[in-house]
Amino acid sequence: MYLPVVLTVLGLWSVTGEKNDFTINGVELKALPSIELRNGDRLELQCVMLVAKTTDFTLNSTFIFYMGEDQIKTSHSINDQASYVIPKVRVSHTGQYKCEVQVGNKKQQSEEIGIRVTGLAPPVLNVSKDEVSEGDEVTVRCEAPGEWAYKKFTFYKVNQKKDEKKTKQTDENYGEVKFLIKEGEEILRFKCDVKMFIIDETSQASAMKTVTVVAPFSVPRIEVLPSLNFTEGVNMSVKCSFQEGRKRSDDIKLILQKNGHIISSSTTNTLSYYQVATVEESGNYTCKVESQTTSKINNTRIDVAELFPKPRLTLERFGRTPYINEGDEITLRCWVDGLAPEDSNRLEYKFILNGGKRSSTRRGGRFTIAADVRFSGSYVCQVTRDNITKISAPLDVQIYAPVKNPVLTHIMRSNKTVVLGDTLELTCKCESGTPPITYSLLRGDKLLDNKTMEGDMEARFLVNSSKSHDLGQYRCRATNRNTKSSGKYSNTVNVTVIVPVSAVQLTMIPPDGDVEEGAQLALVCRAQDGTLPITFQFYRRRGNELLLHNVSEAAARHASHTVQLFSKQEDGAYFCAASNRAHKEVRSSSSEARAVLATWKKAVIGIFVILVILAAIAICIYLHTDKKKKKGTDISSEKKRSSKPSPPKKASVELKAGEPYMGGADNEDELHILKAAEDTSGNNQHNHEVQQTEADHPGPEAHPDAMEDKVNREDPPPGVLVGTTSPLSRP
Repeated sequence: MYLPVVLTVLGLWSVTGEKNDFTINGVELKALPSIELRNGDRLELQCVMLVAKTTDFTLNSTFIFYMGEDQIKTSHSINDQASYVIPKVRVSHTGQYKCEVQVGNKKQQSEEIGIRVTGLAPPVLNVSKDEVSEGDEVTVRCEAPGEWAYKKFTFYKVNQKKDEKKTKQTDENYGEVKFLIKEGEEILRFKCDVKMFIIDETSQASAMKTVTVVAPFSVPRIEVLPSLNFTEGVNMSVKCSFQEGRKRSDDIKLILQKNGHIISSSTTNTLSYYQVATVEESGNYTCKVESQTTSKINNTRIDVAELFPKPRLTLERFGRTPYINEGDEITLRCWVDGLAPEDSNRLEYKFILNGGKRSSTRRGGRFTIAADVRFSGSYVCQVTRDNITKISAPLDVQIYAPVKNPVLTHIMRSNKTVVLGDTLELTCKCESGTPPITYSLLRGDKLLDNKTMEGDMEARFLVNSSKSHDLGQYRCRATNRNTKSSGKYSNTVNVTVIVPVSAVQLTMIPPDGDVEEGAQLALVCRAQDGTLPITFQFYRRRGNELLLHNVSEAAARHASHTVQLFSKQEDGAYFCAASNRAHKEVRSSSSEARAVLATWKKAVIGIFVILVILAAIAICIYLHTDKKKKKGTDISSEKKRSSKPSPPKKASVELKAGEPYMGGADNEDELHILKAAEDTSGNNQHNHEVQQTEADHPGPEAHPDAMEDKVNREDPPPGVLVGTTSPLSRP
């Protein structure tokens, strides 16, 4: 395993030596014995390297052989050549070959040579079964040993009746196909050949393989009695049978067909079909035996002569219109062509309506009735002779019943009203009358709509009540083919259209909403339009809505409500709502109402204010008079003091702790006025008397200077501004 590596390393060392040098002059590929070979010959490919050296030293070379572009062999050698041997060549070895020599970092390829191998050997054939049954499948395998090139296998099934061929292309050395064993095949032979596309050569056929076919059942047999040709009226029988093979299948089924339709079947070996023969029994009969994989059939034809032809049925009538009306007399006539009159009269004729719902037996072939809608339908005539019954072709008879007075119905809603803008729904239907029936809707004498109804269906009319004049009397008219043009009229339906309430307005008295306490607030709610009666509701909103009054008016579109003894508790926003049978409530805008003082309360307050004003005036007059008296007394005292030295005046009034400085106390009169304004009216009178006494009888301390000092030491009363001239104290 390591020898090639070691040799390569040694070779590289020797090559890289300074004294040992070489060059590859060429590479040649030889085919021995020749490039033209037969299938199975020996082929040797020699790859020869032409090399020049400086000295005689050993080179370790790698030889690579190629077929086309595929590498097929690699060998290492210290010689100048290497070989690739194929002991037995095949056609698949045909192609272009070359070789390559690698020494150290040098490499060189030879020229390509073409090898051609001919003489393709016959393929080998195998089959999956030697004995098969009809319907089985046989797998056929064709092999070309040693051949791998792309090829086509052709398979042949050799039959006594007709050969069958299949092909398959592949690059494998074998191919497989399946052949179905068909009915009637007994001994089969299979063979195959192969064609190589690489040389366009087809081999000889393979050896033949034989396969024996074993039938699971025989071809069925048909027996017809009394014969294949006879006259109707006799009993006929058809018998179908087959024989089983030695390889019986459990899924075998026997089927009898007539003109492509199955009339009987069985899982046994035999089936029989019995029938009283009529001309309808003529036809092609097929007996078929089948399994899941194969089948066999046998055919025959039976011809039955006609005893008498089918009867014919016609209608005779004497009406004036193209349609048969109720009450018209009609006659159904049935006869058989080719029979003498006396023979026809002896036959029994049966008239059948709608598949047997009604039937009647008559002699002579005539059936006369008074037309009634109940007798409309499909009629056939049935005639029996010598156990043979024949039925005529169907005849449709349509009897028209005139329409009766229709019924017009108003489809009411749950509220039993029709509101302006809603859709008015009316239905019209006749209890009897042959369709098609045309219904016409009228309002008064005006035609609104027409509808033609097929079958027993009502006509439905939709009228949009977009205007108030859509109210009125509605009726419908019904006509059909045999009714006169005037038709039949329904009952009358009176329709009233309800106009919804609109434009609701609330009026208040007084209009400004200021209501004296104890007075009345009058509310009037009015609707501009709407069908009477109208329900009015009065509300007050103060946080929540409170219903005050509910009244229904049948004669007017307005209503009123009075709130008695109005007070502050009745303050709020007032509004009203109106509705009628349209069940659409419309609300007005809201208006505010407030309680104000009554007139007598205002008068009492006014009188009280006047009295207060008069009292204030009186106090002012009194104070003014008192001031004048004090001023005279002060003048006389000043004259007495002028002869005596007066002590120095204090610069300002002494302030108590925490009291603000309010100005000087030089004006004695102001201090007296402020003092008087602080007291009540009773105290004012008492103080006045005290001051008067002190003025008339001055004591030792009544000296003007002493009085001035006294006034300066006294604190001003609370709430009085020192130095002001207003005679009034705080309220």
